[in-house]
Amino acid sequence: MELSKGEGRSQSTFLISILFLIIFIPNTAHGLCINAEACGILGGTLLSIVTVPVCLILLIFGFWKKTRQLLQVFALLPGCMSLLTGYLIVIQGNRFDLLFIPLIHILIAILMIGLGRLDTLNKSKNID
Repeated sequence: MELSKGEGRSQSTFLISILFLIIFIPNTAHGLCINAEACGILGGTLLSIVTVPVCLILLIFGFWKKTRQLLQVFALLPGCMSLLTGYLIVIQGNRFDLLFIPLIHILIAILMIGLGRLDTLNKSKNID
């Protein structure tokens, strides 16, 4: 019995979706999250893993003059993430040795704001 192209495609789609469900069920994360402090550290670290590359990709907007002012708006993301990771990791988790994680977000936000204001600083120097 031969399968038509449509039936084979639907079976493979079904199999792939079941595999994704099995892979992305967070069974192993339950062992890491044993109390509020551990959950805060885990959550802050996972959020940092996601947002730091996104912020670094957004820094590409600093290369073009037309999009540099938009970079100041995008600086809200690392600014908010520094507050969130600071609360989750440093305050809730009581881990002052992990203070560098919110500081990374603060430095990215300062870099974004500095690059965003680069054109306005050059214009004010040209006027004087």
